[in-house]
Amino acid sequence: MNTNRFWFWSSVTEKVSVRRGVGSLVMPKAVAAVPDNSPKLTLIILDVGTYKEKVLVGVKKINLIIQGQGSQKTTIAWNDTAASSKGTIYSYTVCIDAKNFIAYDIGFKNTAPRPAPGAIGGQAVALRVRGDQSTFYNCGFFGFQDTLNDAEGRHYFKQCHIEGTVDFIFGNARSLYQDCEINSVPSGAKAIGAIAAQQRASTKEKTGFSFVNCKIGGSGKVWLGRAWGVYSTVVYLNTFMSAVITPDGWNDWRDHKRDQLVYFGEYECSGPGAVNHLRVKYAKKLTKAEAAPFMDISYVDGSTWIK
Repeated sequence: MNTNRFWFWSSVTEKVSVRRGVGSLVMPKAVAAVPDNSPKLTLIILDVGTYKEKVLVGVKKINLIIQGQGSQKTTIAWNDTAASSKGTIYSYTVCIDAKNFIAYDIGFKNTAPRPAPGAIGGQAVALRVRGDQSTFYNCGFFGFQDTLNDAEGRHYFKQCHIEGTVDFIFGNARSLYQDCEINSVPSGAKAIGAIAAQQRASTKEKTGFSFVNCKIGGSGKVWLGRAWGVYSTVVYLNTFMSAVITPDGWNDWRDHKRDQLVYFGEYECSGPGAVNHLRVKYAKKLTKAEAAPFMDISYVDGSTWIK
């Protein structure tokens, strides 16, 4: 019988090998074995394979590292939708509630069917991350509508692949996406998708999404962002934009009152989609000084926690 292997160890436990047979759950068992509130790092290594499991990393499973063998080789997949799970935020394949979480070389996928434009209940989250100080390196996030729920906390995504149709990066976290590949998957022949739906609701919230040195490609047409929150904050810096970006660039969620409140900006972007003179009037063409606070890990206070 073919099996997938899982290794778990920390500085206070021995190396353990667990083999998965038919019908057994690797990741939930592995996470359950992680010591609660451990001050030391714990490492889980996943072998090549697709793990068809719904996984919750609870708040007590802090200082956890999960290592795969590549985002196309090691995948955690599930198929819940907003309808099947009684809410978009519960449709996740993997949910990270613990702080100080790190993932390397893993694909997070929601395999639910692509919803038709405007369909109700078809939203399907691949990853929901709520834990503060979470980092993702060389990971993939695959889905359609609402792929990555970047819900809350400070997060860092490095050299990741993120794809979807509508609002496929959404939430109210404070996150830096660096050297990432953003891939638009069309939701319909005439439908316009959206990359980011950021939820900042007041000036007191220190949240927003910063995309630095990224590449935007795929097919169809998408907005760079939509104003889910009244003070929605999204910027793109030194990013290549293919022709999938609509000339107007941004969307105010059909609420013109938000035009003077949102912070949608671009700095030194390139490619056929970076056509600033056709942008909506409330989009900002940032100066170097205005772009500087969003440019590196200081945006997420990363010098104190990004390893």
